Amino acid sequence: MAGFRAALGAVLLGVLTCGVALSWPGAPTPFPTTASLSSASHTPGAARAGTPAAGPPGATAARYLGGSDDAGTDGLGRLRAGPERSAACAAEQRRPDPHDLRSACSYPVVGVFLRPGGRQSCTAAVVDSRHGDLLVTAAHCLPLDGATFAPGYHDGLTPRGEWPVLSALADPRYAEARKGAENWPYDWAFVRVARVGGRSVQEAVGSAFRLPAHPERLAADLSRVTLIGYPHDRPGQHTCTVDAQPAYDDFRQARCAGFSTGVSGSPWVISAQDGAGLVVGVLGGAERGGGFADDISYTARFDAGLRALFETAQGAALRDAPFTP
Repeated sequence: MAGFRAALGAVLLGVLTCGVALSWPGAPTPFPTTASLSSASHTPGAARAGTPAAGPPGATAARYLGGSDDAGTDGLGRLRAGPERSAACAAEQRRPDPHDLRSACSYPVVGVFLRPGGRQSCTAAVVDSRHGDLLVTAAHCLPLDGATFAPGYHDGLTPRGEWPVLSALADPRYAEARKGAENWPYDWAFVRVARVGGRSVQEAVGSAFRLPAHPERLAADLSRVTLIGYPHDRPGQHTCTVDAQPAYDDFRQARCAGFSTGVSGSPWVISAQDGAGLVVGVLGGAERGGGFADDISYTARFDAGLRALFETAQGAALRDAPFTP
């Protein structure tokens, strides 16, 4: 009987421990698998709705909205690798089929550019940078004069604020390579946004994607890539995880339905060994900016030049003058 009680106690302890592991809100969330994309051009979309809340004292950027409810730091005061997620949201983000994310489950590091008057434009993502103020997007989305970046944009609302664009830096090889071509290599750019209320956008959203240290070493085909974008015909983020294959000479393609106009610049993300999201592409490049069909999307393959451009953008972030495209 004593042996039976001991065994029963061990089983109960295991069940309780498992339950805590599954439901603990701070548990790391595995990044979804491979994502696919399609089309890319940016055209007008629905204007945002709602009345922005007042910002904190000292906020100088227009239309500041706080909202860092799931941001946080570790015990050393550093930003966590990612925001806390409920088990339900984690499961939703891992769904293999293309789908729209509920607002509460969307990726806060991904957002849209809003042109003057609220016109929705391309997608972009916050990348881990020295000053926490850099985004990655497609070069063909530039220029962004007068635009703001709205992370976590959903249903016309900007729950995590609007961050004014200060400057942008496209790969210098892009403009020449694009002339008269159907496929546009080097279709990537970094965008710097202003601090709002004393915080960088990376601090406000509580996380960021990373860039590979040696993007030229990535395999031509990649499994389990996740695309996160903002089609103009949907209320918020649309995501899909698939395998990406080589296309043309220096591109990758992914097959996934629903990535229509507005998703240019959408990040292609894989999970790094430590579980962090690693950006391996941005939607654009092939077939005049991203693809003519909504179920096939492209990215130009990152090379060593992308990393060099990133280092330049980080250094330029110290200057007040815009860097030039």
